[in-house]
Amino acid sequence: MCLVLHYVTALLCFVYMLQISSSDNNASNDNLNPAWSYCFEFTWFGPTYDNTTRYNGTCSDYLEERGVDGIPCSPPIVITYNGTFPDMDYLWKYHRSSILCRRSTGQVCARYAFYSNGAMQNATYMCTRVQVEGEGPVTRGCFKQKVRDDVVEVCACESGRGIYMPCNLNFH
Repeated sequence: MCLVLHYVTALLCFVYMLQISSSDNNASNDNLNPAWSYCFEFTWFGPTYDNTTRYNGTCSDYLEERGVDGIPCSPPIVITYNGTFPDMDYLWKYHRSSILCRRSTGQVCARYAFYSNGAMQNATYMCTRVQVEGEGPVTRGCFKQKVRDDVVEVCACESGRGIYMPCNLNFH
């Protein structure tokens, strides 16, 4: 009887420890509130940065090195293995808690992208307010502006509440 009780106690302790371990993993991976609305938030430096790139700078460093002002750059910085656009499904699955921002009242999920010769050169995803001059706040849609020979595109949408892939997933 004592031996059976020992095994039952050991089994209960093992199951309890598995439950603690399992719940700890879920909390540290997501820590997201289903009552909130989320957007992707990161900056992809573009096709000229790949697995051979060694970059230890910040967004401010990047903008200063490029000699630009007034262009959004939101950490974290994403550089892909081969310089292609990031795999959003992979980012969502493995880096969800570090690539999201919580959307506040009046904000939208947005992507700011810079194109040269028709190819995307960089993109920043963020929670922000978007306003078209003379028209007021924007809640959805894409808007392009020609800057010299290049194009800047801003796309906006509103993600619903819950832990789902944000709506600005679709802007690439």
